Amino acid sequence: MNTSSDIKIEKPKVIQALLSGFNIIANKPYLILLPVLLDLFLWFGPEWRIDEYFRPLIQNFSSLPGMDTPEYAEIIQAFQVFWQEALSQFNMAITISTLPIGVPSLISGEVSFVNPLGHPLVFELTSNLQIIGIWLIFIAIGYLLGNLYFQNISNQVIPSNKKLTIKSFLWSYLQIVLMPILLITVLLILSIPILLIISLVTVLSPAFSDFFLFIIAVVLLWVIMPLVFTPHSIYLYKQNLISAMMTSISVVKVSSGPTTWFLLASFILVRGFNFLWKAPTSDSWFLLIGILGHAFIVSAVIAASFYYYIDATKFTQTIVNKNLKLSKQ
Repeated sequence: MNTSSDIKIEKPKVIQALLSGFNIIANKPYLILLPVLLDLFLWFGPEWRIDEYFRPLIQNFSSLPGMDTPEYAEIIQAFQVFWQEALSQFNMAITISTLPIGVPSLISGEVSFVNPLGHPLVFELTSNLQIIGIWLIFIAIGYLLGNLYFQNISNQVIPSNKKLTIKSFLWSYLQIVLMPILLITVLLILSIPILLIISLVTVLSPAFSDFFLFIIAVVLLWVIMPLVFTPHSIYLYKQNLISAMMTSISVVKVSSGPTTWFLLASFILVRGFNFLWKAPTSDSWFLLIGILGHAFIVSAVIAASFYYYIDATKFTQTIVNKNLKLSKQ
């Protein structure tokens, strides 16, 4: 007679998941189309700039009460130079690469506004309505493309006989839009006591404040990391946002060891290859090779994460079932 100890427990395999992810992208290269098209749009498409709108605000910063004293002159000048330079290199279009679910982009991290054909067309946004309107449009399009991108990959990992309908597409779109809204809301609520504690610690011991900030960052990462597979539950198991978050937390908690190695390996792969892909300058046609390479690697890692999550879910279910049987004995 088999006992609970006879239950076969297989931990999720990191290397096997990565190999499966690379194989599926190699066999179905059309899955990298959206990242490539997005990077081409950001590379050659128009730019939406906001530096003209914010320039008067930055220049008038020195006229604020208490800021017109000589001891603040150097600080204010450094502040103005930093923000003028940062805003002059910011293209509103990069917000189309949304987080935590969206189409990955190599170009979104670039600050140069030059491509092999020269300088692209520039649109200056000069009013609140223009800035907010364009930002919302890019965000909406970004999540729409991200939804399609993740749907395509997940459907290749677990093929479904059901056709993708407008209703199911909009349902998953709603879940991924609600996810950052929920996370931002929670972080804003948590930020109130955190800021109060930071202020108190800074007053009592300025030298200890940096270490305290590091501890808070680690704690926030520890809180957020278990939610990393929330999109996978939405797309693979058709769970709503809350159920998907709870499933992700449960899976990461049970398989914390292999999951940590998988996330670390994925991070090293993507970031490591990015140094190679970003080697050509933005005015060189060789950057096209980097765009293709980046799209392939990132898509393969995302596909691998779906394979890994399936194994991690099975592993979690096995552990839970075993614990239930042991509790009944």
